[in-house]
Amino acid sequence: MIQEIASDIPKKEVNSSPFRQALKNSFLKLKSLTGEIRFQKFMLSMMLLCILLSMPAETYEIIRKTSVFGPFPICPQEPKPNPFVVSEGLKPQVEFWKKIFSEYTADQIVLHDSWYVSVIYDVIDTGSAHFPNKNEASEALKAAKEKYESILANLPWENPPGMNKEQRRIYSLFKNLPESPHVKKKDAKDRIRLQPGTADSFQNGIIRSGAYLESMKKIFAQHNIPEQLVYLPAIESSFDPFAVSHAGAAGLWQFMKRTGKHYKLAVGNLVDERRDPILSTKAAARFLYDNYNTLGSWPLAVAAYNYGVQGMRNAVKSLGSAEIEDIVLNYNGPKFEFASRNFYAQFAAGAEVASNYQFYFGEIDVQKPVEVTQLDIPDFISPETLEQYFPFKTEELIALNPSIDESVFEEGNFIPKNCRLNVPVKYKDILTQSYAMIPASLRYEYIPPGKGCRVRKGQTLSEIAGAYNVSLKTFMKLNGIRNPRMIRVGQMLKIPGEYMSLEERKTPSEPASEKESGDKPGKMHCVRYGQTLMNIADIYKIPVTSIAEFNSIKNPQKIRAGQMIMIPES
Repeated sequence: MIQEIASDIPKKEVNSSPFRQALKNSFLKLKSLTGEIRFQKFMLSMMLLCILLSMPAETYEIIRKTSVFGPFPICPQEPKPNPFVVSEGLKPQVEFWKKIFSEYTADQIVLHDSWYVSVIYDVIDTGSAHFPNKNEASEALKAAKEKYESILANLPWENPPGMNKEQRRIYSLFKNLPESPHVKKKDAKDRIRLQPGTADSFQNGIIRSGAYLESMKKIFAQHNIPEQLVYLPAIESSFDPFAVSHAGAAGLWQFMKRTGKHYKLAVGNLVDERRDPILSTKAAARFLYDNYNTLGSWPLAVAAYNYGVQGMRNAVKSLGSAEIEDIVLNYNGPKFEFASRNFYAQFAAGAEVASNYQFYFGEIDVQKPVEVTQLDIPDFISPETLEQYFPFKTEELIALNPSIDESVFEEGNFIPKNCRLNVPVKYKDILTQSYAMIPASLRYEYIPPGKGCRVRKGQTLSEIAGAYNVSLKTFMKLNGIRNPRMIRVGQMLKIPGEYMSLEERKTPSEPASEKESGDKPGKMHCVRYGQTLMNIADIYKIPVTSIAEFNSIKNPQKIRAGQMIMIPES
């Protein structure tokens, strides 16, 4: 500002004495004014400091977290705190499972204490390089278990100086561990457990997870679920959608049938959405949130995934504590045994190893992310037809839809009606239009048979399936038969119905009455809607094969409403 004033003064006036005096006076006034401004700023700062000191701590915390850019205060987004922090009391468990998941393979059997899991007595390698015969490996494990049982049974716990070298080694494993109120160290001989390593299968699970993780994280973010929970399938199924437990749990999230149906997943012979990575993850998000909503804690919600919500509520009530460490180390309720007590530690360890797999396994090639969208199929339709009208092959459809039984994609079979089909997301804008272009003659409705078939003496399942021109496999699946020899006389079996195209369904010929079509052999019969060749054969009391041969019908299932059939003389 001073430079601007000076630039406006003519040069000839600068050297005059009056001008110099006036300029000097101007500088003195400006200096005085600047001092006042500084004083005012100082006083304003002191007043602001007094105001801040008089505020409650909560208000100050808000101001501290607020950054000011220009005239507008902006609160920066901070990362959400990890709700699964591992407490000191659970660290030994978590470290044990990290070793199981990342260091020991399936051939390496860890002998350890079932309560103090960090106590590892030995690791026996049962691979073919050491034991070409499986029986030899089993005998070696049995011998090792008996060896440590004997050592522990004769361990002088109260007299460490009197121990031999091996006894001192075993004793040192327990030395610094706190004594549990429920489990005594001196009873360790009864707690030796054999745990196979899972590093190989865990690594394969990480490779598979690449296809699903990004979609799973998006789903969990939409449901306000902690992101760490996407790694729960690492310990449940190794991210294998086809995984099935001995108890019947299936899919990435290992849902039982009842749980899957409760969360609106289709569970049947041809379609089991527990195996669908996307649909099952949406169900898992709702399931986990329900657990959290009931228990009020994410660690408890995880533990309830194994032990059940009511089980965890009982544990909290019994101990008067909702801390996961208290429950794991002190709860002694019914069925809260090794698997339930270690489940949270397994999850914490699995999430750590899976999310930082480079540290534990080095660089590995994980599968590329698969982005899919769901397309509702309102009709029964063959895979060949979809391949004809959709811009991808049936093989890709099979890979994207593990929830659909592979038999559905065999020649002559249909994708079930109302199926939610996974399709590549890049085609989502055109597939609805593409499906609408499929003619009604290539889309079908299932017509169930009027009644079933009762097994007669001497009949085999293969003969019955052949009589209806149905494959034995289809017949067994429809009736839930695992062993074709296990049928009994008088047993009622379901007969597969027929598929009628929508075109035929809309424009059938006018059906004739039973009297008009003829009650006696040697007359014509007009097929009514819903009738099968089996129904017609029952009316005229003649074999299905006789009608089929007389009318040159190669497939007894391929008859339609309005079709005229000649009934042969008996």
